[in-house]
Order: sequence, then C-alpha cells, then structure tokens
Amino acid sequence: MSPRSSRIARTPSALSLDTDMRSCACKASEECADCYDPSVDEKAQAQAQARASMGNNACNATDSDDDDDGCDHRYGQDSWFAWAVVFAGCIQGMITLGASRAHGVFQEYYVLNEFATSSTASISWIGSLQNTMLNLCGVFVGILSQFCDSRVLTAGGSVVMGVAFVLASFSTRIWQLALTQGALYGAAASFPYILGVTVPMQWTRRNRGFALAVVYMGSGLGGMWISLLTRTCIESLGRHWAQRILGCIMVVLGVGLSPLIIARKPRAGKKDQEACAEPVRRKIIDFSVVTEWRFQLIAAASFFSMGPNTIPYLLMPTYVADVLKETSKLGSSLVTIINVSGIFGRFAAGMLSDRFGPVNMLLLWVLLAAFSQLGIWLPFQSVAAVIASAALFGVTGASIVGMLLNALSRLYGVARITYISGLVYMTYAVSSLLVAQTTSLMLDTVGRGVDYTWPIVYTGLLLVAAFFVLLALRIRISRKLAFKI
Repeated sequence: MSPRSSRIARTPSALSLDTDMRSCACKASEECADCYDPSVDEKAQAQAQARASMGNNACNATDSDDDDDGCDHRYGQDSWFAWAVVFAGCIQGMITLGASRAHGVFQEYYVLNEFATSSTASISWIGSLQNTMLNLCGVFVGILSQFCDSRVLTAGGSVVMGVAFVLASFSTRIWQLALTQGALYGAAASFPYILGVTVPMQWTRRNRGFALAVVYMGSGLGGMWISLLTRTCIESLGRHWAQRILGCIMVVLGVGLSPLIIARKPRAGKKDQEACAEPVRRKIIDFSVVTEWRFQLIAAASFFSMGPNTIPYLLMPTYVADVLKETSKLGSSLVTIINVSGIFGRFAAGMLSDRFGPVNMLLLWVLLAAFSQLGIWLPFQSVAAVIASAALFGVTGASIVGMLLNALSRLYGVARITYISGLVYMTYAVSSLLVAQTTSLMLDTVGRGVDYTWPIVYTGLLLVAAFFVLLALRIRISRKLAFKI
C-alpha cells in the first residue's frame, strides 16, 4: 500500500468509523458485513470500502466472525452444522424461556388453591424473581463466556435448573418457592437461555432472522407442551410431582444438547496481540457501550417492551376465572394460544426482518402488541375478545425479544453479542420485576382483586412508550422510509 493510501486509511473519519463499528476493525472480510453501521455517514463508509479494496488486511478484526476461537472450523457459518447449533438453541429456549412462559399455570394454582388466602402481589414474587434473575444474570453469562467453555456453562446451568425445581417440590411456603422456583431457577436458566440464543447467531449470517425465529420457536413450543404437562401432572399427581418431573426433563435435555452450544467468537488473548500491529485491547468488563446512543435507545425500548411481555401470561388465566367466570382449563388454554401463535409470529418476524430490517419490523410488532391490549382486551370483556387478544399478543409480543437481539447484531455484529445482549437483558430484568409487581399491586388495591382495567391499561401504555423509543432510534439512524435497518 502506498504512503498516501496509508494516510487515507488513518483519516479522522475512518478512525471514527472503526470506533463506531466496534466489532470490526476493517471491512476487508466479507464476513464482517454484519458489522455495517448505518448511522455512519456515507463518506466514511466509502473510505472504509476503498481501504478494503486496496487490500488493507494487515489487521483483522478482533471480534470478527472468522477469527479462530479454538473450535473446529471445518464447519462455517450457514453450514449444516450451524443449523444443528440452531436446533440445540431451540431446545435450550424450550426448557428455559418456555418453562418460564408456562409459569402462569403454577401461578393460577397458587392463587386459586394452595395460597388462596394470600395476596396476588406476594404470590407474584415467584414469577417476578424467576424472570428477573433469568435476565439479570445475562451480563454475568456474557462475562464468563469470554473465557469459559460455553458448553460447560450450558450444562452446569441445566443441572442447577433441575435441582431448583426439585427443591421447589419440597417447598410449602411462598418465600421458599420464591427462592427455589423463582430466584435459583432463574439464575441457572440464564446460562442455557442466553447462550442458546446468542451462540446460534454467531453461526448464521444470511438468514439470521430466520435462525432466531427457530431458536425462539423453542420457547413457544416449550410454553405449550410444558403448560399442558404441568396442568396434567398437577391434576393427577399433584404440584410437587409436577415440579420433580419438569426438573428431570430440564436436566436431560439441557445437558444432552449442551455439546452443540459451541461459541465461534474469539477469546481475548495473545492472538489479538500478534494479529494486529495496533491491537484492540478487550476488557472483560467493559461498560463503554452503554454511553452510545444506539445502545441507550435499544435498552430503553427493551425496558418498556419486555417488562409487560409476561403480564398476559400471568393475568389472563386468572382473568377468565375472576371476570368471565370460566373454568381454569380456559386459562391454561390461553397460555397455550399465546405460545402457539408465538411460533407463527416468530417465523413471520424472522423472515420479514431479513427482508426489511429488524428495527423496521420492531416498530410494527410493538404497535400491534399494544393494540392487542388496549384495542381488544381492554374494551371487550368476553371470551372471544380475550382469545383474540392472546392470539395477537402471541404473534407480536412473543417475538419482540428476538427482534431486539437481531437489531443488536445488525448494529454491533455478533462477535460479542453474548456480552452486549447481556447488558440489554439487565434492563429487561429490572423492568420485569417492576412491571410485574406494579401490575399485581394495581390489581390488589385499585382493582380489589377482580378489576383488571388498570393493569391492562398499564401494560398497553408501556408498549406505546416502547414504540416511540424505537421510532426515535429509526429516525436517528435514517429518515428514509425505505431504508433497511
């Protein structure tokens, strides 16, 4: 490369581009196309492309998808083995997020039977802690995954998940269930859940949205059959044996498929120092990303959209019993409807995100999720309305988390997606705890346990707030209507 070319390559605009793209120090590799940052001005992008065309391969990206991480690279991105990893991630989502989605069956049993004299707010601590720990521990999963084998982390988390449910089967008080079925299970499940979602993203590139749909299909399928299994076991064997059976299933499936959860991203080490004349030093704990406006807006959107994401799962089963005076079987059927419709919604979201961009589709999906609460469930107190609301929310609301991760991979690449997504999941965790407890408090105080009006309004308005945050992100990136992002 000529000296003049070298000077061009180190211009301030090019340097700012390198800093902003984060996960890619050059555009020379085709695999780094994921790291494309649409918010960078066109002139800087042209300079980076010019650098790549001149063969500026002296320094490979520290976080490039192609870096050797010590695993067998006979299998590359989008290969048949990549889809085997996607399948393993699907099963991990089934026994983690799927089981969490099926908690509404336990919630209904606790409220109507075992702890009928206790307040809904106190019982909801079980599910609240479960969802909070499931997401709050995501950042620790991201940190540990940088220097620990992802397969070991997945297997270890699966074992502790099963132990948590077995311990819950011997619990007889709310605080005991909150610690076992809630906090312990949630913390352990975060390992196979986070790794089961983010590792497949490192193995796919062209159809990443579709791959995420397959992974999150597991949570829909899991929520469906785990709900039915839980209901059947509670009615025939009792709550205690239902939890023991589920615990054993979690261990068998989680540990059995953990060998496929192989992270492709590089670990920080000597290789980075030898591969690059000006090495990018990676911190094990690096919160600098939280100062970027893109991350802040996505985190805010996660806070407002993912907090109310579990409310229909928890409230609809008791709503049909308290307000519509229907049997408990309809309540568990609503959870099944949400999960089944979520399967189709995730596939639609994945394919449309690949075609039009995840941020663009997030805007539509969040708006429709808000409509399912404020436009269908709230004004019409009927069985048909609550079924329609459950179906529409399943299609849209259940897909939001996967689309948020897809948007993160679009803006930051996939090399450190486990760590960055873990930071976003922290906002999800805080929101889940606050929204679940606030909603339960509204139901117990304002609604006196039977009026669900304000909890439904609260859920819908949070989704509306998420829509406007995403709209601000979209406008900040580009004002062009047809821009794919």
